[in-house]
Formats: sequence, C-alpha cells, structure tokens
Amino acid sequence: MEWFRRLMQDLQPTNASAPAFWLRYADALKEQASGKTPLAEAELVVFDTETTGLDRRQDRVLSIGAVRVRGLQVLVSDTFECLVQQEGAPTNKSAEVHGLLSKQLEQGIPEREAVEQFVGFIGGAILVGQHVAFDIDMVNQMLRRQGINGKLRNRSVDTAKLAIRLERRHADSHTLKPAEYSLDALCDRYNLPTDDRHTASGDAFATALLLLKLLALAKQRGIKTVGELVR
Repeated sequence: MEWFRRLMQDLQPTNASAPAFWLRYADALKEQASGKTPLAEAELVVFDTETTGLDRRQDRVLSIGAVRVRGLQVLVSDTFECLVQQEGAPTNKSAEVHGLLSKQLEQGIPEREAVEQFVGFIGGAILVGQHVAFDIDMVNQMLRRQGINGKLRNRSVDTAKLAIRLERRHADSHTLKPAEYSLDALCDRYNLPTDDRHTASGDAFATALLLLKLLALAKQRGIKTVGELVR
C-alpha cells in the first residue's frame, strides 16, 4: 500500500501561505515520473549530507552535495554543493571525518538558504543515496526548523538496499554482512574511484557512479521502469 500512501500525500493541498520555494516544490512533485516511465527517461538526483553526528533530531547538516542523473548518465555540469553555516564548531569527530573546520562553516550559507536551494535543485526527481533515508530525514529536520509544515515527498532509492536486492536475490538474509554493502565496499567491488570520499559532493558523485553500475545490473534482471525500481 506504499503507492496509495504516496498518492494521498501528493493529493494533500499545499498551504497557500507557504513560502514560494515550497509552493514551487509542490508544483514540481506533480510532474514526478510515473511508475511506467522507463529508467532511461527518469530524472534522478544523487545526494549526500555530511552531519555533526547520527542523531536525526539533535545533529545538524554541515554540507550537502548532489549531482543529477538523466538518460542513465551522470551530468557532471549539473551539480549542487553548499556548506551550511554553523554557530559553533563541529565536534572533533566530525572534523576528522569531513575535514570541515569551524572557520569554513562560519563562511557557509544560512540553513534557510541552504535548504531552499536544495529543494529547488531536486524538484520532483527521484532521490538516490547510500542509506538515503537518513539524509532525507536530516533535510526534513532542516525544513522543520525553518517552519515548513511538510516533508520531502520524492520517490527514493537506497543504493545499499538496491545492491543487496540485485546481488542476493536468492540468498539467506541471515548470511548478510552489512560491511559488504558500505559505500567503500561497493565502490571497490565495482571498481569505482573513491578519491574524494567523506565530503558531501565526493560521496554523491561516487554514489552516482555506483547507481549507474546497479542500473545496468537491474536491466539484466529485467528491471526497466521507475515502478519496478522503486517498489
């Protein structure tokens, strides 16, 4: 019944007093690809967030990186990247992982501007990411803090779950080793570069390349439409 839940969400009226960017987003959702759309014609946005931690309620987004995929090609000229201004320095652990220092983040853009720009970039595209539910939740928290009464309603694809689905069609779930489906492990398995890992834009680009490999495998498995991919 997931399709019915999404349909009801999309039919909910948008508050006419909502900010202009949110009204534009609501209009863009009406143009989302249908389940019958061939994957070769679908528009996808692969994205990643770097955050201060993994607590979806308390931690904050430090940066967002995204790249558009259309016609089964990564559009390297159609990307999004921003640093989100922070009042305080990130934790030592975050700084070690992301290489983002408080001085850099102080020069970022305000959270309101960051989330407005990102929502404008994605429009009604299918959202793709490694463990994408976390990144979507973090963006939704940004929206909530900015007074938006709503959440992202794009269809989404998790590359880790897609890889498991394609590679382990008849395998016993008890033998699954999650470490084998990390972004690093998948990139290594599919011979993809990981030179710029642990930055939002670098992870988004690596995930986009992984997506193309998985879509090629999906085609071999008979998956050819948006509905067959996003189920």
